[in-house]
Amino acid sequence: MIRINQLKLPVKADVRLLKPEAAKLLRIRENQISTLTVLRRSIDARKKPDIFFSYSVRIETTLSEKEERKLILRLKNRNIQETTHVIYHYPLLNASIAGQPKEAYFQKEENRPIVVGFGPAGMFAALVLANLGMRPIVYERGASVEERAADVRDLWERGSLHTDSNAQFGEGGAGTFSDGKLNTVTKDTDGRNQFILNKFVALGADPSILIDAKPHVGTDCLMDIVRGIREEITALGGEIHFHTTYHYQGEKNVILAIGHSARDTYEEFYKKGLTMQAKDFAMGFRVQHPQSLINHDLYGDIDRETLRILGPGAYKVTHTSHSGRGVYSFCMCPGGYVVNSSSEEGRLCVNGMSYHARDGRNANAAIIVTIRKTDYQGEKDPLGGIRLQQELEKRAFDLANGKIPIERYGDFKQDILKQNSSKDTVMQSENDHMDAAIENESTAQRSGFDASKARRAEVGQDCIEPAMRGAYAFRDLSQIFRFSPDSPYVSLNDFNESFIEGMESFEHMLHGFSRYDTILAGVEARTSSPVRIPRDENFRANLPGIYPCGEGAGYAGGIMSAAMDGMKTAEALVRHYNSL
Repeated sequence: MIRINQLKLPVKADVRLLKPEAAKLLRIRENQISTLTVLRRSIDARKKPDIFFSYSVRIETTLSEKEERKLILRLKNRNIQETTHVIYHYPLLNASIAGQPKEAYFQKEENRPIVVGFGPAGMFAALVLANLGMRPIVYERGASVEERAADVRDLWERGSLHTDSNAQFGEGGAGTFSDGKLNTVTKDTDGRNQFILNKFVALGADPSILIDAKPHVGTDCLMDIVRGIREEITALGGEIHFHTTYHYQGEKNVILAIGHSARDTYEEFYKKGLTMQAKDFAMGFRVQHPQSLINHDLYGDIDRETLRILGPGAYKVTHTSHSGRGVYSFCMCPGGYVVNSSSEEGRLCVNGMSYHARDGRNANAAIIVTIRKTDYQGEKDPLGGIRLQQELEKRAFDLANGKIPIERYGDFKQDILKQNSSKDTVMQSENDHMDAAIENESTAQRSGFDASKARRAEVGQDCIEPAMRGAYAFRDLSQIFRFSPDSPYVSLNDFNESFIEGMESFEHMLHGFSRYDTILAGVEARTSSPVRIPRDENFRANLPGIYPCGEGAGYAGGIMSAAMDGMKTAEALVRHYNSL
């Protein structure tokens, strides 16, 4: 089989044209191509508004394997490669375990594997185990997705937090109330990635996720999908116990897939001797822009039909600040909302969310700044990053008494410039007309809309209105990442400057990114786990019987990578059972 990368067609072109284009590139007759399968489709907008889809395809020809290999060598095109079709296969489980038929062995409660957490890692670990007849027992502290959806609405509409059932805890994990992005950079030589995507499509996801370079499902569709996975697991003999917090009692076959927000579980396991390590992570603010602005920046002037085919534009931006901190976008949600994703009383954090249609008026993304483990004395306290998160989330909560604190970017920048005005080096803006508006504003107010409208009138901009899920209020965000000289977090006092430097840098990539009335919302504290739980080559931690996996253990960074890691961990557990 042959793989061709970067096979391009105009956006509106019929996909059936791929076959003659592939034949032309391979210099063979079209009838010599027996099958053509699209593997991947990405957008090439480098020559906008002339936009193309760039395809990767797998081709089976009537040529022999030897002839195909000779053809590839003769063409000398790096975009034409020999390939194989990889299909995921469940691992083999011995017919007899510890001298007993496997059916009888897993009827005994004490022999059944335990999965803690029912996010992507736990769900797909349990799915693998259930399909092998191992009857896994799943403990999930949160609610089923149906009940969980109502609990999340309670917070968004009435400000009532359910601490064990919210945007972080419950069936499907934190990704269920996000955009449902399924892209991953994890290498996949065993077909797990395609297995997961196929499972999602079988349960109702749009088939486009099988080929899109940046696939997404959407919160509304994810709810049906996770319910479908649950029903498959239980139909195969698995059990799922919602509203159940697991407490380790020395059990021997436990897949720990707790997610990055189960802070009390980290504490409990740490006290029981589970080795943990602090790691670098990132935090920052959600930013909102008009989706139309992002579309124009990415696609140029295109007609409505082309936009419909392409879908709302999604960006990814990175910058390294003068302080050496990385500043970058994370979890970009086209046509989405900024949501209250808190899980602890007296603390507040935000996330981004999109529905499948991605038809909201605003785009949002987390713009986050690298937090080094030395910033929170992680070398002394592996859980120090969690304590830093909690401190910042408390500050965010207190700013607006539990509402999401938001601020115009121009106001935020003005505050930081004023705070730095007495220093030898003051951050210089890369947006002169914005600076002029700041300097001419003699009566800056914190009330938000009225003052910001006046400023935007000076620079000729329309108002960006917040698109939120959860109550919000305009507040001064500049103090969240500002620490006193005696604070253990004093090294983070360059955070705000790094954030602004990144925002101004991104203006060169996306015109209007640093416009005055861009909405900031805080605080985005849970981009990834600040903790890693070390595991050996058999996926085991130092505590007997514990198999850590997924995002909470520090081995994943999204739905797909977490699900794949859950599958790999389940496969490791199967190997252990086979050794008994």
